[in-house]
Amino acid sequence: MCRTLLLSIFALAITFSAQAAEPFKASDIRIDGLKRVSSGSVFDALTIQPGDLVTNAEISLATRALFETGFFDQVEVSADGNVLVIQVTERPAVSRIEIEGNKAIKTEDLLDSLRNAGIVEGEVFKRATLDQLEQAIQRQYTSRGRYDASTSSEIIEQDRNRVGLKISIFEGSVATVSRIAIIGNTAFDDDTLLNEMSVTEAGLFTWFSGSNNFEAEKLKADIEAIRSFYLNRGYVNVEVSEPQVELSENLENVFITITVGEGEEFRVGAVNVGGERPIDLSGAIEEMTLQTGELFSRRLVNDAVKTMTNELGNAGYARAQVRAVPEIDNETQTVDVTLVVTPGPPVYVRRVEFRGNTDTSDVVLRREIPQLEATVSSTAAIEKGKINLQRLGFFSLVRVSTRPVPDQPDQVDVIYDVNEQASGSLAASIGFSQGEGLLLGASLSQKNFLGTGNALSFNLQSSDSTKEAKFSFTDPYYTIDGVSRGIDLYYAKTDFDDKGTADYSTDETGLGLNFGYPISRDSRISLSFALQNTTLDAKASGSRATYIDSFFASEGLNSSATSADFSEYKTGVAYRFTTLNKAFLPTDGTRHRIGFDLSIPGSDLEYYTASYLGETYIPVVSERDMSLKFKTRLNYGDGIGDSDGLPFLRNFFAGGIRTVRGYSYNSLGPVDSNGERVGGNVLVTGTAALQFPMPGVKETDQARLSLFTDTGQVYDDSIKIDDLRYSAGAALAWMTPIGPLSFTYVSALNTQASDQTESFQFSIGSTF
Repeated sequence: MCRTLLLSIFALAITFSAQAAEPFKASDIRIDGLKRVSSGSVFDALTIQPGDLVTNAEISLATRALFETGFFDQVEVSADGNVLVIQVTERPAVSRIEIEGNKAIKTEDLLDSLRNAGIVEGEVFKRATLDQLEQAIQRQYTSRGRYDASTSSEIIEQDRNRVGLKISIFEGSVATVSRIAIIGNTAFDDDTLLNEMSVTEAGLFTWFSGSNNFEAEKLKADIEAIRSFYLNRGYVNVEVSEPQVELSENLENVFITITVGEGEEFRVGAVNVGGERPIDLSGAIEEMTLQTGELFSRRLVNDAVKTMTNELGNAGYARAQVRAVPEIDNETQTVDVTLVVTPGPPVYVRRVEFRGNTDTSDVVLRREIPQLEATVSSTAAIEKGKINLQRLGFFSLVRVSTRPVPDQPDQVDVIYDVNEQASGSLAASIGFSQGEGLLLGASLSQKNFLGTGNALSFNLQSSDSTKEAKFSFTDPYYTIDGVSRGIDLYYAKTDFDDKGTADYSTDETGLGLNFGYPISRDSRISLSFALQNTTLDAKASGSRATYIDSFFASEGLNSSATSADFSEYKTGVAYRFTTLNKAFLPTDGTRHRIGFDLSIPGSDLEYYTASYLGETYIPVVSERDMSLKFKTRLNYGDGIGDSDGLPFLRNFFAGGIRTVRGYSYNSLGPVDSNGERVGGNVLVTGTAALQFPMPGVKETDQARLSLFTDTGQVYDDSIKIDDLRYSAGAALAWMTPIGPLSFTYVSALNTQASDQTESFQFSIGSTF
């Protein structure tokens, strides 16, 4: 290109000399040949202006300047009297870019490379840039281990001075890692360090994971992972060299050598806090795990900085900076750490804004935000607002950010961006559960009725054993300070014979009213009142189970009766505490519910029940979204007044996908004289599970796999630990457009001869 430019300037100079041997004063400048390029762009580049004296030297400078713009293939200069005439031939424009043959790298990513090289549809085409682009694409494939990839380009001439570009790519094959050698490590063996790497040698499952496919970027990250591993274990002087990568002659195998200089193990010396302390930081200092004498760890240093920053942020110093300054003493093999605090001014929240809530009114979101406007900002309160919005179940995504107020260094705006998801449905459903058979349902529900945050629902459900209709309405903010009110109307007919338990059925009709009162940000207490009528249908005396005969006798009913009506007036109190991070498939936090329900004396059935439900989720590998889940359920009931124990109509049952997986639905617990399961007044269940995302599903909060173990049993009064049943298996929970879907493959571990077990259990259209 340089040679062409010089020749053009030389030819131009000769042409101009033949026409104007003497310098002249240009009265005007005329540009001919422009089509897409504006005349302003040309005049901006020109070094000659009207009124200037035109010489051969000035012409050479002007011509060079026009060529350097990259807009023109040819520039000719002539004189028309005292008018300087510049004739240009524009370079063609790129009308279309077509890329074919790429699979490993997305077309969008390759087009970004084109953009960075200055090749965009509609822009001027530069052949030299295209050559650079081919090299850039080649480097992208080389960094991904595709050393035999190649790229070719075709320029397609088109009308109106345009060209099309066709880029053909042969991606080749990925070179695989045949060997990874680590040299110089003595404190930790090769296997320990190799476990820190994402790039691996070929193994039993690498054909599936592809971890033995060589990628330069991954290897670079692995080197930093090894370095971090040492820094978190006291080796502050560790050096991990740039890896040596050797390629086989056939370009298919890669051999990697990593050299490690470990140095000595260091411990934490003095831990000091310097800079300005606008608040008392003693609590944060005590909370820090970075302590004198401990093995030095960069992670502990980062945690200390985070702890101090959060403490300052919660006190209103949102722009505070905490900088860790380590001082290494090689003689004593200690590291003194000074945390230098630069608090900056206290920051106030000017405004809290919401974006993306097209249906939900601002007031519904605002009442969930503990951070108030015109008050000192609090990092904890701002983050708590995000979690509260996630728990509502109205939004698929919630983000929070702060924006400085222009010209106000002590003020910020807090912005919550939400993506609304369908919070209501009008649907008919069909499903199947091994415990309840065919499930049919119709529902009208709206968790965010008309954008008010109120919940309204009407449900009809039918299965082999149950017919149910329920209407409910809940206002979570019945009063401005967060007192909730709910109303329930329900009817249920249950045939326990079809449930596989006992030969009787019940019809229940009820009206309920409940109030909830918040006692803290994470906990609330609720009171409930209900009127309920129950009709019991059973076989005639002599053919029914003995415990039903005993119940009829204890209630003063005629022994020949086959049915009875019972009216109940019930009240209850419950305490709820939750810090779960999400409403569906949480991965962090805790939930506890303690409840006590009482059938008021004077009811036909007099009894009480107490219950506890506890769930804890502990992240174990945050970057892979893995967590541990622990769940416990305890129920107990007994009679009061003249009642002899808990009425069998209110017994608890266990077994099946919702309680103890691996055992048939409601198959655990005491049996009657006919060998039928009758439930009991004590329920104990527990679950421990490792949860992780389902491979291939991008929305990790919508599908989750787990490895679990369950335990549980139903008892009649006394608990016997030896009677607990255990199971273990794998489960899938998936929120699909038709509702939640659950599959488990499980093995019952300590079965008895009378137990009924199932290896595969599933539920479609119902949750567990």
